[in-house]
Amino acid sequence: MANPVPVDSRLNSRLNNKFNNSLDSYLTVPYIDGGRDFDGFDCWGLVRHILHFNFHQPLLDSYGFISPDDKINLTAAYQKVAPLFVQCQPQSGCIVACFKRGLLLHVGVVVEANGLQVYHTGRKHGPLKTKLANFERLFFKVKYYAYHPGLSQQT
Repeated sequence: MANPVPVDSRLNSRLNNKFNNSLDSYLTVPYIDGGRDFDGFDCWGLVRHILHFNFHQPLLDSYGFISPDDKINLTAAYQKVAPLFVQCQPQSGCIVACFKRGLLLHVGVVVEANGLQVYHTGRKHGPLKTKLANFERLFFKVKYYAYHPGLSQQT
């Protein structure tokens, strides 16, 4: 007779499934430039929403007025938010930022869902959940950032 799974393990498994199922609801939301809610998200809107409502981090500044085509101002916004984070190895709840020639191109959020996955969205493909290794192959340079509550935003 097999040993029963401890109650704590079964509870953790159910909680992880519930958490991942709630994250998968983001995959039904259309891409909208400047989108910040379930009517539609752009890549930053999706990241800030998941971090706040699923990882209980502060709701980060919106920057919804910046066009996704304006990489210079996207990079400037990234530089304003970056002091709240520390660079890290990929881990659940961290931001993945993608760069080319020093300009921010795209962001996503890393989540543990049967291995590390990146939730992200874009104009061409809409919302996706992509295995970390596959996501990394899409960009020239990626950096990972974890929220650090002891750091403050510079203005």
